[in-house]
Formats: sequence, C-alpha cells, structure tokens
Amino acid sequence: MHSSENEEHISDDERVQTNEIGESDEDNDSGSDSDHDDENNASSTNDDDDDGSLRYLFDKDAMKQHAFAIFVALAATAVAYLHLIPTYGTASSGTAIPIPSAGAQIGKRQVPLKPTEVHHHHAFQRTENIFFCPTGLISLSDSHEERIERALALSNPSNAAQIGDIDPNLQLFQFNFPKQFTDILNDYYVADEVMDDFYNRTLGSNNDMTDNINFQCLIDATIENQHKSTVPMNTIAYIHPDINAYYRDTDEDIPKTLSVQKILKEKRGEIANKRESVSLTYTGFTAKFINISTKPMLLFWDGKNKPKLRAKIEPFESFSTVTFPGNSFYITPVYDKEHAMERWVMTVDEAVVAYDALSNDEVVLQKLSMEKRKLYDMQKLNLDFAREYLAVARKNWLSMFPRSRTMHHMWNAGYFGQEYIVRTDQTHFNSMPSDKRGIEEVWKMLDYADYDRMVDESEKGGNTVLNLPQHRKKDPLDLKMTVVSVAPRVFEIDNFLSELEVDHLIEMATRYNATNPDQNAAKRKKRNASRTNAWIRREISPIVDAIYHRSANILNIDESLLRHRNEHEQTELNTHHSIGEAIHVTQFVTGQGYVPRSDSKQTSVKNRYQPNRFATIFFFLNDVHEDQDGDTVFPLAVSDEKHDGIRIVPKKGKAVLLYNMLPDGNVDDLSHHASAALQQGEKWMGTLYIWDPIID
Repeated sequence: MHSSENEEHISDDERVQTNEIGESDEDNDSGSDSDHDDENNASSTNDDDDDGSLRYLFDKDAMKQHAFAIFVALAATAVAYLHLIPTYGTASSGTAIPIPSAGAQIGKRQVPLKPTEVHHHHAFQRTENIFFCPTGLISLSDSHEERIERALALSNPSNAAQIGDIDPNLQLFQFNFPKQFTDILNDYYVADEVMDDFYNRTLGSNNDMTDNINFQCLIDATIENQHKSTVPMNTIAYIHPDINAYYRDTDEDIPKTLSVQKILKEKRGEIANKRESVSLTYTGFTAKFINISTKPMLLFWDGKNKPKLRAKIEPFESFSTVTFPGNSFYITPVYDKEHAMERWVMTVDEAVVAYDALSNDEVVLQKLSMEKRKLYDMQKLNLDFAREYLAVARKNWLSMFPRSRTMHHMWNAGYFGQEYIVRTDQTHFNSMPSDKRGIEEVWKMLDYADYDRMVDESEKGGNTVLNLPQHRKKDPLDLKMTVVSVAPRVFEIDNFLSELEVDHLIEMATRYNATNPDQNAAKRKKRNASRTNAWIRREISPIVDAIYHRSANILNIDESLLRHRNEHEQTELNTHHSIGEAIHVTQFVTGQGYVPRSDSKQTSVKNRYQPNRFATIFFFLNDVHEDQDGDTVFPLAVSDEKHDGIRIVPKKGKAVLLYNMLPDGNVDDLSHHASAALQQGEKWMGTLYIWDPIID
C-alpha cells in the first residue's frame, strides 16, 4: 500500500530523502524517468546493560544538584510564560502578542479542554452513490443534476437537505452489478449504519440484512432476474465535456490561446468541429497494482539498468505509481525476489491490474477465513466496477468502489479565464507583531484555548484579538480566482500572500530546515539534499494561522476543518483532526525541480472513508523570471494548442489551487504536476495538501 504523509507523523527519513531533481521519494512515484537509490541501510542502536551511568540517581549530592536544576528550569519557564501574556490596548511596536493563556476558560466553555476521541463523521455514507431503486430516475426531460439529486434524496432521505450543488458534469450510468457480491454490499451498508470505520466488526461476522431502501430494491431486482448473473445498478460518474466547452467563443471575447490563423478559419466557417485536443508531449499516467492474495508481495519495476523495488503490497491492498506506456513491472513473493509470479507491460487503457492468486483455485477460496473472503470480494467487485467505469467515463477508476462523491466544495472550472471573487476578512499582515522586548517574531504555538477565544469573540461580532487587526490591512480582501486549466481544475490566485507573510514563511522554513546537511558529497549532488525543506504547522504562529484560514476561504470550506478542533466545537465533520497537512516549504536552486507526479494516495481497503488528497494549494514565495525556467507545469492539462500542458510562472505572493480528485470521488489522473528545473537562481514555494473527507 502506498504510504501517506500524516500531518503529525512525518518520519525523519521522509524529510531528508529526495530524488534526483529534488522531490521526496514518497511523493514522486515515477516508475520510469528516474532511477531510485537503493534502500538506506537501517541504523541500529546498542541496548547494552546498565553500566553504572544511573548511579547518580542514588547519590544525595547529585540529587540536590538535579533538584536545583529543575527549580531553575521551572523559574525560567514561568518568566517566559508571563512574558508572553498579552497586554491589550493601543497598537504599538512594543505591544505584546495578544495570545491568551492555555488554561483560560472562554465564555461558555466550562469543562477542561482535551482532544476528543470521536472520529466518526455521522452524516458520511460510503454507499450514497449506489442506486438500485429506479423510481424517479428515468425522465428524459430532467437534467443530469435533477436526476442525481432525486436519486440521492431517495437513497438517504435523512440527508436530503444536505445534498448541495450537483456538478453539471456528473451523470448517472448503469453498472451491471454481479449478484455474487450481494453479501459484501450488505456489509458496506451495515458499516455505514453502525459507523464501523475500519470494518473491525463487519468483516469478522455474518451481518443481518440491512433495511436500507436501495438494498431492498437490490433484493427485489435479484428475485426478478433469477436467471441472470447481474442486476442493473445506477451510480454516478464524472464525464469530461467536449473541449469546445472549455473556450468562450464570442466576438467580444476571443480566446487568447487561439492562433490568428485558427480564428480566421473559424470566422469563415472552415472548421466544422472547432477544436480538438492536441497530442501531449508527456504521456505519463497513474498505474494501480492490487495484491489479491493472502501473502504480502513485492512489486518491482524493470528500471533502466536493473530492477527497482517499488513497494511491498500487503494482502488485498494496493499501490499506485506514476509510469509511462511500455514500462514493465512484476510481482514476487517476499521470500523469493527472483521468482516473478506475474508481469505487466503498462498501457493507459490497462493501468489498473491485479495479481490474483485465488480466483482459479476454488479449494483455497473455500478455506479462506471469513475476513479474507470478504476482502477478496471487495477487491473483485472493485475490479468489475473499474472495467465498466473505464468504458463509460473514458478514464481509469483509481479509487475503491464504492466511493462517495467528494464531501468538500469544489469550484467548477467551466472554461478558460472563468473568474470567481472570494471576499475574506483574513486580510494581509503588513507589520510583524512584537513581544515586550520588541523582537519581531512569533513562535508561540496556538492551542485550543486560543481558538476558543476566536470562536467566542467572533460570535459577538467583533474582531478577534488573535487576528491582530493592528498589524493587518483593514478593508476586506477580495481574491480573484482565475481558471487556467479546466481538466484538471487549476486556479490562479494573485496577491494571495503579502510580502511580510512570504518573508515569515521563508524565515521559519530556514529555521526549521529538515534537510540533513551531513550527507556525503556524492549523495548531496545526486539527491539535492542542500536545499531547504521544512514543514510549517498552522499553530506555529498567528500569521501562519491566517494563511490557513485564508486557504479555507478560497476552498469555500469551514476554516475549523483545517485545524485540530476540541470536543466542544460542532462542525459538519465530527472529527477532531485537521484535514490539512503542514505547509511544506521548499527551496530549489540551479538545476533543481521535480518530475511530474500525482498527489493521490492509495488508502487501505479496510478504511470506510477511503480518504485521499483532495486538493493541493501551491504558494510561490519569490519571483522566477521566464528565462530562468522553474515554471510549475501541469503536463496533462487539456487544450487545443499547448502540447506541453499548462505552465505557470512563479510570482511572489501568488497561489495556485489544484484539485486532485473528481466530483464523483475518483482520482483525477490529469492532475500530474511538475516543477521545471531552474536554469539559474532559486525558487521558493510552499505546498498545502487538503484531504477528503478526512485525513489518513
């Protein structure tokens, strides 16, 4: 299974390992363009017996010295803490950072603050996109949105009021559901009802039949189709529109991307079908490998010079990687790396493959435990769905069936140049808050009490103290989002960060640089380990908090979803964990960049939510001139002229929003992105990953 970067648990190895042109191995899964280093030798520690070094604990003089040291440390901590207590009043260069103490009880909060243990999202239904009941679905006069809305309301009447906007490119399509998987589908419905998020109870027992209306319709359809192996099922797929819809064709608004010759031909009516997608120079795609066996298996790529180990895939799990047509992969047992059990030569139309060691052995199938048999059925049903989805949607199914629509808002990218204006009260910082000593830096970590104060003061309709209004522009900030790519959905946001905010991120990244400077010269040259590489959390300062809050505004989601919430806060997502990762700040220097990659992940088959990286926000922290290269590139972006995709020149303060998923819950495999290698100079950028529906 493809490992994921947990916001709180990023290993030291992940922070220092980089590939040939500067991207982390974990994030760049390209299986063809770059060789990967051999696995690092595991470091070891000696757990020797006690050699007497703890004898000071029983020495009275040593104990007195130790106690005195503790007293001094506590006194210093108290002084530092009192030093940060805010002084409220008029703004000045010496005004203290207005952050409340961690133990403060704000407003109606009358119980101790602590992380909640509740992780369930109560409104979440993994099976919401599955429809066996035909009532109201067939009407030629209805739009796709109306049909889908009616189906969703019928499927889950209790959530009918929460359906929200239906993307205009979502359509219902009919899937021939194999009746042999009726029991496992019942388990999916039951897990939704009892919120069995990791199928701990569902997989290990025979579950009672659900009373879900759609499942009852499945039973009725099964009776009606006794002599057939399948029954009709409706589900939702995202269908990309024709490329002609990507352009606004009016005399007043002639697309800038068209050549003069093409415009003249269109005006003379010489082109019946005005536009066609051009062939792209980059031919990469995401390949998904599924291990349908009871043993862990090793996946190898036939590299340029020798086979490269790409992953260890656990039983009934999967792994994904970026690859190219014609690349060869094979799978072996863990104990025998030379024995290839199956080989694949990859093509874009057969990018989802499985090593199936069980289907042709009925004896082994009968001996499987109940849990393993259910995991087997889950993956087999997923493969059946993937084949029909590919035929209908003309794209690979890279998620796990069933997968609900994306929970969080997605801006529609209808055509090039489409604009949205997002107004936010998270205005730019234009001066640095100072503590009592006048030192212009803010390193105090925010906590639940700070956010309680923000919530309490916001409810009263005033500016929150934590927002530090005396250090920010007063008028609301209008952010213009412009569509620069329709497929994938990419938006430019100029002036997203102020000069001071950019400098603050770079200063913290420099201070918290996680790159290991002690690697040998050869390793440093190959892996570009000398660059700055840092992870900046939201809670590290009010300025970073404002950047996250502003990011939530342009995503059109509740800002509390991008931070840890205490047990008292009620949001649409009943979990306490942020769905946003730490901002990854990176410095590229001459010759550095990264090859095209996908930000999507493969989640365990046992995870009911099937979370994935939903959106990526890039922050450009300095200007990079066109002659320096260093552009951020979307090499699979669809257009009628640009063979190398869409390129964005970095500009200080600019942000770029990329959606990695489609509205139907599938991964958008057009969302590959790269950073062209710098010809000279440097490039600073930050990256923020947002998950749907929860973080993994």
